Amino acid sequence: MRDCTLCPRQCGIDRSKGVGACRVGEEILVGAVVVHRGEEPPLVTGSGSGAIFFCGCPLRCSYCQNKQISRFLKGRPITPDRLADAMLKLEDAGCTNINLVSPTHYTPSVLAAIESARILGLNIPILMNSSGYESRECLERWKGNAQIYLMDLKYGDNAIGKTLSGVDDYWDMARQAITYIWETTGPLELDCEGKAICGLIVRHLVLPSMLSNPFSVIEFLAELSLEIPLSIMSQYNPQYYIGNIEEMKRHITPDEYQVVIERAFTLGFETIYAQDMEAPSLYNPDFDSPRPFDDVLKLF
Repeated sequence: MRDCTLCPRQCGIDRSKGVGACRVGEEILVGAVVVHRGEEPPLVTGSGSGAIFFCGCPLRCSYCQNKQISRFLKGRPITPDRLADAMLKLEDAGCTNINLVSPTHYTPSVLAAIESARILGLNIPILMNSSGYESRECLERWKGNAQIYLMDLKYGDNAIGKTLSGVDDYWDMARQAITYIWETTGPLELDCEGKAICGLIVRHLVLPSMLSNPFSVIEFLAELSLEIPLSIMSQYNPQYYIGNIEEMKRHITPDEYQVVIERAFTLGFETIYAQDMEAPSLYNPDFDSPRPFDDVLKLF
């Protein structure tokens, strides 16, 4: 972190002295540690997913539902040793996995915490939950440390990534990242109880007027492999949007969502996860609350 190149922005900031493009320095800031039940079914089978939400983010998404922590950094500092302890407490609570939400910009410290937790007896899989904006070099550090990858593929071209998330190369970097993870991790594997133990899931959030270019996204994934479980999300909520694009100021329509689902079925994906149209009212976290997602218990 002294000449930081962890994310594709490659800002080169000495984060011991200032903040990087991710808005944070070298100290780990955590927004919440929760038992979370709002992820895809194989990730929450049993008691739920042990989610650790990190503050800061390399992206500048104009509709981020986690902006309390990604942008405004509402969280607490935590050492790698305390982070390891939090992982062990989540396992003790019966969680299926340790779900690290947006950990990239803390990679060296988080990997140290994982190593410590393993030494102390952590046995459940590590899940890297990412925006998809990753460099191969950073992902190589995660190899062998994370067993499950939950990757966003937000946009099907670079132009809309620039408009909505403030980076010029989202589509290029996310495709490279997902290809690398697929080649090194492979298809999602489940145990006899239906719990994910390793592999890749890719998410795509459908935006109004198909602004995210969803057909490009799912066609790329189909060419990579139809074995990749595809999670197509309907939960876009315009209340979080802070830009000037008129289409982004409304919810998606059932027809917009259905046409993306149908395209995925037509292409032949083996596994598709879908949400109902009430999803925008169900996923509105408040990280100041003891239960940020209503049904989840905050442990930290």
